[in-house]
Amino acid sequence: MPDPDADLDLNLLRYLVALVEERSVSRTADRLGVTQPAVSAALKRLRERFRDPIVVRAGQVMSPTPHAMELAQQIAPMLVAVRELARGRDAFDPARAPCAFTLMGSDYVQFFLLPRLCARLDAAGARVTLDHRPANPSRIESWMESGQVDLGIGYLLTPPPALRHRLLFTDRQVCVLRKGHPATRRPFTAEQYAEIAHVAISPGGAGIYRQRTDEVLKAQGIRRRVVLTLPSFLAVPYVVARTDYVATVPARFAKYFVDLLPLQAVPVPIPLPAFELSMFWHERVQHDRANAWLRQQVVAVSAELVD
Repeated sequence: MPDPDADLDLNLLRYLVALVEERSVSRTADRLGVTQPAVSAALKRLRERFRDPIVVRAGQVMSPTPHAMELAQQIAPMLVAVRELARGRDAFDPARAPCAFTLMGSDYVQFFLLPRLCARLDAAGARVTLDHRPANPSRIESWMESGQVDLGIGYLLTPPPALRHRLLFTDRQVCVLRKGHPATRRPFTAEQYAEIAHVAISPGGAGIYRQRTDEVLKAQGIRRRVVLTLPSFLAVPYVVARTDYVATVPARFAKYFVDLLPLQAVPVPIPLPAFELSMFWHERVQHDRANAWLRQQVVAVSAELVD
């Protein structure tokens, strides 16, 4: 029987947190950069150390036990704190200190902000690597708390209390339709807007961007007819260009594709709130020099889009 007072391998705790969050031996191995046998061996040691199954098979996934979930919830913040202590408190110099950041955002962010951000980092000689994950509003808080995501860029209806946020820019919304669409042969009215088949956008499958628009329409007694919902901004113009569908999108986004595809942009015949893009970060990295520097770079490239 293992001695419960024996020193616990800190690295073993990384396996525990990853197993609980990923619920898969293979995904845990990918996340930690190790082999599946190494994860299986760590799981065996965890079971012996905590006298608990940790995770059990439930169909195609591994379901964590209540004890394992409680442990992971307490251990994850401690692992983050250890990583921050290891970084030290010296001023962050991106040209001298190699650093890796994980970002999260929709393909809108990848398309408009990421190229400008990479160009800015390259021009500064920053020794920085970026890993960009697709938008996942349901996981952003837990991933930021555990250190899996450093910065999120997008829109949240109600940001969690543990996340700080800053508005980067706003943009008015417009309707895009194919050139020659029958609805554009006369003034585009609210009635036509409600009757036409719509393409809705739902980054990360959370429905936040779509939900905000639909709530405003509902308050005005209007319900649009959504026939297609996409997780991607970039797919929308190509669908609209080949159909009689309409999409409500940010004006900056519409302008780019109107110049590229047989599309036209018209004003939304109903008052809608502006499209908002903000960045989000966890309270624990508020004073982290590297994260603060990254936020400054994102603010700078966002200002280029507003000019």
